[in-house]
Amino acid sequence: MIKSICILVLSFLFTSISFSQLNFNNKNILHKSSSASDAGNTLILGSILAISPTLVIESGKTRFGLSKEFSAGKFPFGRAELDYTYVFRSERTNMVNLSYNFDIPLNGNFNDPSLFMISPGAGYYTDFTQKGYFAQLAIGLFASTGFSDAISIHPNIKFRKTFMNNNQPGAFSISLGVGFGFYSR
Repeated sequence: MIKSICILVLSFLFTSISFSQLNFNNKNILHKSSSASDAGNTLILGSILAISPTLVIESGKTRFGLSKEFSAGKFPFGRAELDYTYVFRSERTNMVNLSYNFDIPLNGNFNDPSLFMISPGAGYYTDFTQKGYFAQLAIGLFASTGFSDAISIHPNIKFRKTFMNNNQPGAFSISLGVGFGFYSR
């Protein structure tokens, strides 16, 4: 399992670095996008990927969940994130995570309309019965929506390790999806 995760992360990083080396300013490209088409494409992508699939591994059992995240921040100070996950299990089906994330651009300038970021973070966890703290790492793309430079979508893969209070067993989760955020540049 750990080898598979490492391979997935390395391939994602390799792909992001490869795309960062491409020159999209070529004058031979015939397709020109407008702000209106960017907004339409973003709405379509956002409606398809609005709910993120999540895999939660806890006490040797693997559960499936659906999550949604919202974030707000200012570069280079980081961003706050609120993440809600519904886990398909018989009890404690709701998980809420509140975190601080520090975003590090992997390519380009932060004023570009989209760029790859790695985001280490930490935060508070609750499922309304148990409480704890977690460390996480997200790798993803921040893309402008076309409405405003401050409103962006964040397709990402996120790894989170949760440590519970009162000597309860912790959890590990992997989430693949998209978040919406307000991020002033």
